[in-house]
Amino acid sequence: MVMKITFSIPDRSIARAKLEYPTENVSFAYLASINMVKVVSHQAAWGGAVVTADVFADKAVIALVQVNNNMVLKARVNTSVNYYRQTTYLDRGTEDHKIEKSVAGTVSGLASEAVDLNNRGQLFAISCSGSTIKGLRWLIDGSPVSPLSPGTPTATISATDTSFATGYFGLRSMRENYPHGFANEIASFLVPPLTPLPRAQAIVEVEVKGSGKPGDPYRPLTLEDHIEVTETLEVPDYVKQEAKRYNLLKAKGFTDDEIKILLGYIPQHQIDRATVTWGAFEFSKDSPTNIIIVTGDNPYQQGAIQRQAELARSKNMRVLDPPKNYGEAVAQYNKLKNDFPHWLAGKDNYAYQMLGWEELDLFQNIDFYYGELIEHKTHYQQLRQIPDFEMWRRLEELKRRLEKVEVLTEERDKHVAKIREVKKLGW
Repeated sequence: MVMKITFSIPDRSIARAKLEYPTENVSFAYLASINMVKVVSHQAAWGGAVVTADVFADKAVIALVQVNNNMVLKARVNTSVNYYRQTTYLDRGTEDHKIEKSVAGTVSGLASEAVDLNNRGQLFAISCSGSTIKGLRWLIDGSPVSPLSPGTPTATISATDTSFATGYFGLRSMRENYPHGFANEIASFLVPPLTPLPRAQAIVEVEVKGSGKPGDPYRPLTLEDHIEVTETLEVPDYVKQEAKRYNLLKAKGFTDDEIKILLGYIPQHQIDRATVTWGAFEFSKDSPTNIIIVTGDNPYQQGAIQRQAELARSKNMRVLDPPKNYGEAVAQYNKLKNDFPHWLAGKDNYAYQMLGWEELDLFQNIDFYYGELIEHKTHYQQLRQIPDFEMWRRLEELKRRLEKVEVLTEERDKHVAKIREVKKLGW
C-alpha cells in the first residue's frame, strides 16, 4: 500500500505515529515490532490478550491455535469485559466451537458448531463485517498452509449482533493455567473480513437459558440428548480416550470436583445426539424468545434439526422454512421484525444469514455504516474512533466491490448511493 506521510507543525518533522501502516494481511508480530499493539486482561483474571493499538470495525483475526478449553480470539474489544470472542470447550458434549459476547461481564452465546474437537492445533478465525460476526476453522493436515490463504474452511458459524460496532482485535496469548488454549502470536494475522457463510437449513424460535456467568452463558434453550461414550459407540478415538480418562478416575472414587482440581477440567465423557450448528439473529437475554438460524445437523445422528423443530412446535413457537431467494428473505424479515422490536440489523443482514451470498454481505456491511453514521447513529461515537485513513479505505473498498455486482442491480444502486452519501457528509 502507499504510505501517506503527515508532517507535524511547526517543525515539519515526521513521527512514526503519524504514518499510515498496514492494517490488513499483517502479522501481529509485525504490528508489535512497530509498537501498534496493546495488551488487555481477558475477563479480569483469565489471562491476557494482545490486541491492535487502533480501533477497527471490519476485520478478522486468523491464527494457529492450541485447541483446548477457552481458546480465544477476540474482536471489537472495548474493555476486558466488553467484546466478542471465538472460543472452544473440549469438555462440552458435541458443541465445542462457539462465538460468545461479553457485555459488562455478562456472557451470551451467539453461535455454536455441533462438533467434538481434539486438542490438536488448527487455524481459527473470528471475522466482523457490519453486524455479522463469524467464527471459522480449518484442519491443517497434509501440505503446509498459509494463514493468509487457507482455502475453504472446514466449518463456519455465524451470528448477527449489534452490541459493539468497533473495538480492538486480537488474541489471547497468556493463560492462567493448564489446560486453557491459546494462540501463537507468530502465526496470527490481522486480515480483511472473511466471506464464506453456509445457507440456512431451518429458522427456529427458542427460549433463553443460562445465568450469564462465564461458565453458564445466556443462550438458546434447545433440546439435549446426552449419552455416555462407550467403546462400541461410533465416535472419534480422541473422544473415547477422554471418556476413558474420566471413567478411570471415577472408578478410583474421585468426584467431578476433585477431577477438575486434579486435571484442570472434566474430561468429555458424553456426546449430545440432539445438538445442531446454529447462529442467533440479534440474540437478547431480555427477550422472551429469540430466533436462531440452523445451518448444520448433528454429526452422529441425523435428524437433530427436525427434533429441535419439534421441540419449538410443542411450545407453540415458530419454525420457518429458509427463504429461497432475496424477496422471500426480506418478506420473512419484515414479518419477524414486528415481534422483535429490539432488532437493529436490517433486512439485508437477515437475507445474508439466510442465503450466504457474498453480494448480500456487501449490502449489509454498507447498511451498517449508513445506519451508524447517518441514520440511527446508535454507535456513532464508537465509529468516530476508527482512524480516518482506515475508515476511508474501507468505504472505498466496499464501493469498488459493490460496483462489480451484477445481480439485484436495483438494490446495488441504492447501496452505492448510500456509500456516496456517507463519504459526502463525512463522520
